Amino acid sequence: MATSIFDEKAIIPNDSMVDMVLADKKELWDTLKSLIIEKYQNVSQDWKYYSKKSGWSLIFKQNKRTLFYFIPCNEYFRIAFVFGEKATKAAEQSLIPVHIKETISAAPAYAEGRSFFVDVQDEKDLDPVLTLLKIKYES
Repeated sequence: MATSIFDEKAIIPNDSMVDMVLADKKELWDTLKSLIIEKYQNVSQDWKYYSKKSGWSLIFKQNKRTLFYFIPCNEYFRIAFVFGEKATKAAEQSLIPVHIKETISAAPAYAEGRSFFVDVQDEKDLDPVLTLLKIKYES
């Protein structure tokens, strides 16, 4: 099964499809997107299909730099980040929950950084994601 619930390459996800799979979590999706657009300049978003294993992700970029990925799942969504060493150290020193710090430190370190997910299932998950976005944006 793909990371994203949308795994058919020929079918680009749209708002009604996202509404259907996220159900009551769609409000969190919309809230987070609005906060990002409001807070950060020149942020674009685009659906991208990488492979059958990963499926479709909504990518947020600032100019050509990828900030993170929104990944729709069944009744929740994930945010995927790739952090370099500077961002990883900043995350370790931040006030994000310990389980997210452990997820980051457990992620293998590659040349492009550490790739990790944060699941968004309720409103309490938004603040850590916004903190991580700020760290990514500033690093």
